[in-house]
Amino acid sequence: MEIKDKQKTRDSFLFVNSTIKLKKIGTLNKKYEKIITFDLESHRLLKSNLVKHDISEEYLDNNDELKIDSECIKLSQWYSNEFYSKQLFYEGINIGSLLSSQFNNFLIPFLRNFLSLKKIIEKFPNVTFVCVPHFHKILNNLTDNLKPLDKNDFDYKTTKEKLQYKITNSISIDISKDNFEKLKNISNMITKMLVKKDNVEIENDTIALIEFDSIKYETIFNASRNSQNKILLYNRRRPFVYNRKSLRILHQSHVIPHIISKRLLKKNQLIGKEKAEEVHKILVMFFDEKEKELDNFFRFSDQKLWKVLKPFLVEMFDERISDIIVEIENSKSFISEKKPSTIIVLSENGVTEQILLKLAKKYSIKTVLLQHGSILDSENAVDYNKSQGIFPIQSDKFFAWNNSSAKCILSSNCSDEKIKIVGSPNIDRIFLQKNNSKKNTRKVLLLTTGPRNQQSVGHSIKKWEEYEETVKKICKIVTKQDLELIIKQHPDLGEHDFSEKFFKEFPDIKIIKHGEILDLLLESQYVVSLGFSSTILEAQVIEKPVISLSVEHDVYGIPRNALDSCLISDIENFEKKFLQLIKDSEFCEKIIKDSINQLEIDFTNIGDSAENILKEISKDD
Repeated sequence: MEIKDKQKTRDSFLFVNSTIKLKKIGTLNKKYEKIITFDLESHRLLKSNLVKHDISEEYLDNNDELKIDSECIKLSQWYSNEFYSKQLFYEGINIGSLLSSQFNNFLIPFLRNFLSLKKIIEKFPNVTFVCVPHFHKILNNLTDNLKPLDKNDFDYKTTKEKLQYKITNSISIDISKDNFEKLKNISNMITKMLVKKDNVEIENDTIALIEFDSIKYETIFNASRNSQNKILLYNRRRPFVYNRKSLRILHQSHVIPHIISKRLLKKNQLIGKEKAEEVHKILVMFFDEKEKELDNFFRFSDQKLWKVLKPFLVEMFDERISDIIVEIENSKSFISEKKPSTIIVLSENGVTEQILLKLAKKYSIKTVLLQHGSILDSENAVDYNKSQGIFPIQSDKFFAWNNSSAKCILSSNCSDEKIKIVGSPNIDRIFLQKNNSKKNTRKVLLLTTGPRNQQSVGHSIKKWEEYEETVKKICKIVTKQDLELIIKQHPDLGEHDFSEKFFKEFPDIKIIKHGEILDLLLESQYVVSLGFSSTILEAQVIEKPVISLSVEHDVYGIPRNALDSCLISDIENFEKKFLQLIKDSEFCEKIIKDSINQLEIDFTNIGDSAENILKEISKDD
């Protein structure tokens, strides 16, 4: 869409996003020549109130989107420069690295906003720009024609960082960090009372599972009963138990939850508070001393960003430094007390995982990265996979699900000796319920994964609206056939809910965001996947026919094993292919048979991967 400059001298443009609550919405068009919104929530608000406005991404092009992603990955790894990173360490662990994921999630919308603002200002150089407080730090470096939004026109939002806490398999709640900690403490108390304690001496090696969900990895917990090794569970972000099923699995297993004592936790919290001030001073001094280097490093679109980014980065350190020190001290105590011989992680990206991987190197502890989900295997996804902790950069071993995943890891210059194909415990969990799969239910499960907020496209208003329109088309096609449709959204907090208009249009369609996918798969007759999802494999292993729809927001494509085993379609041809699937039984059986054949070619150890994993860990290298 071409944006034409119809400006008059000193016209006022209003920049808004969802960081504030707008008042007097109906008068905005009279007050400002142009209103530009920068996120989906504010766009929906203005649209529902019939306020004429532009969206910021109309000033960007496709090259800008790609540029933002690549630059974001590079800039979020600023801490890795050995020339100036020594002061960033605490107990040998790079604090900048521990905050890389959080900084990356901040940078993506920041760079989008920055580039949009820059282009708007270049296009309309003589306009007065009125903006929400959130944009002042950016705009002060781009223009002098700046005016704050009148305080009578908005209220500040008082939102805190939200986390997810599971109540049941189908219900999760979004709560503040403080309340999450309270609930986690309750979970620990229940676990402590009802689950076995670590009071058994075992001569064999000790294995530590890091941030494992007992339900998703039920087969490993069950296999622990036959293991000669002591197996510990070390969860700091995830509660040990969150419902009756997770408690039952943990209780019946031989996995021992490591619950930090109140005395030790209090001690480490005091250390965190004491050291935080000291580390803060060092970091501020470091930022001042390396001003020139950082100014040269943080460049984007021919613009130096350090002066703009510095306050945000300092604030991020201030908010997290005490908690980070506490977690480092907790992990040190865990290693010292339990002396695990092997540590198993599901990602190299989390704070707990990064800390323990670094400590493991220091104390010569073997480390294993267990594949957690399907891997994006396109050539342009390599840097993204590395930034998300999917590749074994720090770990000694990588336990892959299947041949295609191993091949992808090998292509990233990982040595063959580092990779072992073991199968997937989560796939096995689904596979072992195969006999409970229902037939002729006339239920269709639609798996929806919207634009990812870890990528620039995840902050695109247009892409979110296109995604919702595609979901609507699928809903109309499926329900027209007198079939019951269930929508399972991706559980990520960054995944937006559908609009109010969507819910009004499809009031009878059940939409589930959080909860156990297994029950939904077992009850479904057909599965449709919109966007990349690991659940495709889970559906296929219990012989459900799957249609996978390609979407533009899957910027890194769909993994090859899904492409080779699914009925692939786009939205234009979906109705034709879907009707063929539900009306032609021979065709449907062929799709199921093809997927089974592909699974048999690609996967090993289906049904017994957990036993295989524990056996491989016990082997001497």
